[in-house]
Amino acid sequence: MWGSLFKIGKCTTRRFAFDASAIANLKVKAAGNSAQNSTQVEAVSAFIWKCAMAASEETHGFTRPSLLSHVVNLRRRTIPPLIENSIGNLISIASAHCKARYDELGLKGLVGQVREGISKINSDFIKKLQGDEQSNVICKSLKMMEEPGSKDGGVDYFGFTSWCKLGFYEADLGLGKPIWVSGVGSTGSVFLNLIILMETRSGDGIEAWVTLDEQEMAILQRDMELLTFTSLDPSPLKLSNIAAVNSPNYRKGYLFPTL
Repeated sequence: MWGSLFKIGKCTTRRFAFDASAIANLKVKAAGNSAQNSTQVEAVSAFIWKCAMAASEETHGFTRPSLLSHVVNLRRRTIPPLIENSIGNLISIASAHCKARYDELGLKGLVGQVREGISKINSDFIKKLQGDEQSNVICKSLKMMEEPGSKDGGVDYFGFTSWCKLGFYEADLGLGKPIWVSGVGSTGSVFLNLIILMETRSGDGIEAWVTLDEQEMAILQRDMELLTFTSLDPSPLKLSNIAAVNSPNYRKGYLFPTL
């Protein structure tokens, strides 16, 4: 399945930071005339997806079908909910498929696609996972992701995962709480078209670590709409608390622990 989605090539990773006001504006834009409000993760994910599809269109000269996946934490969706520190990969993968032009759907339409995909990972879905239908449910879920890649051939795949609200900034490994947490290791990502969403230290912003093909990234990072809502690779001190530079950990060189 993944062979039809992941592509091989030279990739590069950039960090796009959304502050609280930018996210609020995106949520308003996504809502339109609807009273239904999107979550921060839904709004940011759909917006990056839209901009990434625009970069792909400029690269290829035409609009390609696009598939988004989002990793979903199952702990809060079971009945009763599992404890947050339950050990194991208690996750499932939601997906959304954009067959129409991204500019026709607009941000509101793309947010709806993301929300619909995630909403399918609900208590009924988990109940089936725990029963005799487990194999059928898993196969059906994975097939929804496999078919676009096998049928369309030229589908673009973008994999999202949100590490927001997982408590990374509360972790103390003996050196104090981290000032800045990275979503990417020192060697970078091994997958193209991977987007990791991390909350900022203040908790009201989101850093998107985006890994794309080098050519598409060159287009993405000059996208004027994207740059209206984000800062490209801003100083971590700007995103956290500038007073943190006075902390003992900063002077010891512990500014950038990666968890």
